Amino acid sequence: MTPILSERNRAVLEKKSGKILVGYLLAAYPDAESFLSTVHCCAAAGLDIFEIGFPSADPYFDGEIIQRAHRAVRPSIATDLSYWKRIRESIDQPIWIMGYQKDLEKDFFYRQLAENDLVDNFVIPDMDEENRRRLSVELESFRVDVMSFVNAAMTDVEIDQRFQGNNLIYHQLYSGPTGMSVKEDNYERIIALTKRFESVRIFAGFGIDTPKRVRKLLENGFDGAVIGTAMVKKLNESPDALCQFIRSIKAEINTMQK
Repeated sequence: MTPILSERNRAVLEKKSGKILVGYLLAAYPDAESFLSTVHCCAAAGLDIFEIGFPSADPYFDGEIIQRAHRAVRPSIATDLSYWKRIRESIDQPIWIMGYQKDLEKDFFYRQLAENDLVDNFVIPDMDEENRRRLSVELESFRVDVMSFVNAAMTDVEIDQRFQGNNLIYHQLYSGPTGMSVKEDNYERIIALTKRFESVRIFAGFGIDTPKRVRKLLENGFDGAVIGTAMVKKLNESPDALCQFIRSIKAEINTMQK
């Protein structure tokens, strides 16, 4: 089994086991400078892990809200290494970079991010498991994690294979474009399977848009919740609205400790 390699990831997992909030922001959105001030605000509001979107010219897997955000970002910023260094200097929290395989692999930019300690974990939904494991081996010396994905459509055998191969798991609560609401939960089987793997840390993602939804998922066995489209929607209102949204989620999570 691939251990959790990033020291920043391990620190958060050990300190806040079972109560981790991961939030998605698209790099340089709505513009390069305001993005940096927004991440400062989000960090101060209590966001535990930043999932930062890698700008793409073809964000086909995303819903309309995030697609519009991608279209608003200057394409060249994606591979501006100096800008990624500024992001890293802005926050102490782990940085998980979510992107499309073809974008990250262009000119081996993923490796530049790893070599410069600008990423703690790659989240690549369109990468198959064989390539994910190859990438994980390649980046091991840089102490960078590469997340595996599971979903309810997989068999127990397929899910076990993912758990046996990696300690960081992203459970997709539904299949389809981001931004949709989940009407029915179908994760109990997968949570039960995690009990056989003590070191596995599983995060729920897709369709999470309220503090109470986050709390329910964490109470039911997830180690963390990943909020995507709801973060971008709040940012579209204002940075203050986004940071207040994060504070409200953290307040709901904190009630679990009482």
